Amino acid sequence: MRDEHTADLAHSVKLTDDEAITLRRVAFGESDIRSLRHADLERLTRLRLVAASGSTLMLTPSGRQQFDMLPRASFAARLRQEKP
Repeated sequence: MRDEHTADLAHSVKLTDDEAITLRRVAFGESDIRSLRHADLERLTRLRLVAASGSTLMLTPSGRQQFDMLPRASFAARLRQEKP
């Protein structure tokens, strides 16, 4: 039941541009936690889009859904379409 609520939340949340960037950085694992915006991490954690795993952050299932809904760069969209 709790997972259903979390899944619905991912579809209804509106992220700021900065929060979307932080979510992408968590998804790609390209940034140390100390280099990410603290306010963004607090909100993404409160929304249950990211969770701590030891000393790193990772996307939750709802975070993965939200990440998948984010706009892609035009070159990324073309590469995605070319794959079988």
